[in-house]
Amino acid sequence: MSLLDLAKTRLQTMRESELESLMIKVYSFCGKHDIMIPKMDENYPRSKLIDLQLHELNKRFDVVTSDVLLGMACLNPVDSFANFDKDRIMKLTNYYPSEFDDNKLRDLSFQLDNFLVYARMCDNKFVNLKGIKDLAIVMAKTKLD
Repeated sequence: MSLLDLAKTRLQTMRESELESLMIKVYSFCGKHDIMIPKMDENYPRSKLIDLQLHELNKRFDVVTSDVLLGMACLNPVDSFANFDKDRIMKLTNYYPSEFDDNKLRDLSFQLDNFLVYARMCDNKFVNLKGIKDLAIVMAKTKLD
């Protein structure tokens, strides 16, 4: 997600202030390699390609998708769940209102607190897991799923 944010920021910066220098480099490259340069008059929107790329990134990685990906990343067991973020995981419940009433939200909050302590301190099966697949396997074996 950090790389996605970086890509969006760089594209926006390029669109706003670096497009001319990029075009100069493109013209130079094309000239050196005898590549025909299409005529781009003043009416041609040079930033159209960047706008299309930004639109595509925003379409594919909307707020919901980003929240889900970040929520899943919080469950990464590497380094004793160093990326664990209860608030971000709880935020995912907003997308499933029919599944989580007040009681279930309270239970989930309590369960997440307990899980983190258990996984870090009580059961060595959770040590040295390499990814979410390993986590799922151990949770099923220990009946914590």
